[in-house]
Amino acid sequence: MSERAETGRWIVSRDGQRWWFDPGARSLDFAYTGGFEGPPEWEDWHGPADVERWWRERFGAEVEVDASAYEDARALRGAVARGALAVSGGLAVPAGDAATIDRHAAMPDLPPQLGTPVAPTHERLLAAVARDAVGTLRRTDRLRACSADDCALVYLDTSRAGSRTWCSMSRCGNRHKIRRLRERRAAGHTTRNVTEEN
Repeated sequence: MSERAETGRWIVSRDGQRWWFDPGARSLDFAYTGGFEGPPEWEDWHGPADVERWWRERFGAEVEVDASAYEDARALRGAVARGALAVSGGLAVPAGDAATIDRHAAMPDLPPQLGTPVAPTHERLLAAVARDAVGTLRRTDRLRACSADDCALVYLDTSRAGSRTWCSMSRCGNRHKIRRLRERRAAGHTTRNVTEEN
């Protein structure tokens, strides 16, 4: 198994635009496999094989996931998503979701080792995600929703200054810049017309 640090995913909007979204934490990436309980088209997991694929892609781990383990993963995923939505909205993590996350976080995870690494299991991987979620959900000053009026994506602001505003500069940030430019041009055009009439 190899440790992988990257987070992020390609998202395709309803209008067909494709952009890269980095939520800033593995646990949020985990939650986004279900679209944060959003539109069904954002669901990535339709069975145990999809969870196995995610563990392989994100952690480099080859583990088997049965039907029961699949449901455990979905339950943790939902708890992380609801917790992140609550915290980004200034609320506490719902008690039931906190209990689910804490239960998984209390289990042994994947310890860093110099020698032969501990063999990954589905349960250890869930524990690693849950521990990441605990750390992420405690960052109440950095867990945010995108500032665009028509976007509800939640992310952990990992920027040095803590000034990230958008889910993605290539999507919402760019749309905001274009909108502002058009507003300035329209205001400039109106000002020129008024000046020319005088």
